[in-house]
Amino acid sequence: MNRFVLLLGLAYLMVAGPSFGFLSAQDKAQKKARNPEEGRKGTVTGLVTSKGDNWIEVKADGEEKARKYYPHWRGGAPAQGGGLDKKMLADIKKTQLKSRISLDWSYEERPRVEKIEVLSQPKKDGEKPKTDGDKKGQDQ
Repeated sequence: MNRFVLLLGLAYLMVAGPSFGFLSAQDKAQKKARNPEEGRKGTVTGLVTSKGDNWIEVKADGEEKARKYYPHWRGGAPAQGGGLDKKMLADIKKTQLKSRISLDWSYEERPRVEKIEVLSQPKKDGEKPKTDGDKKGQDQ
C-alpha cells in the first residue's frame, strides 16, 4: 500500500510539479528560449512609407509589406533618465516620407534602428529625385 501511495505521489509531482514551480534547470532553459529573431541584424534599402514619433516604417525593395523599426532604449528606467535613443529619434523626425533610405537594423524584442542614411529625397512633381551627391545650384 505504501508503495502505491509513493508512486501516486511521484506521478502527481511529475504532472503538477511544473505548475507549482518545480521546474528542472533544463525546463527553465527551454522556457527562457529566445525568440529566433533575437540577435539578427541587417541592412534594408527602400522607401519610407510612414513614421511616428518613435518609429519609422520602410518598404524594402522587393518586399510586399512595409516593416516598422524602433529606436533602441538607452539608460535604464525612465525614473533614472532612460528613454528611447534621442539621436535616432531626431534622425527619424528629420527623415521625410517617401525618401529612399538605407537603414541598418538589429532585432532586440522588435526590429531596432541602428543607423539611417538618406539616399535620395522625395521628388516633387516633374523633378528628378535629389541625391546626396547633387550639388546645390547645378542643373542636371
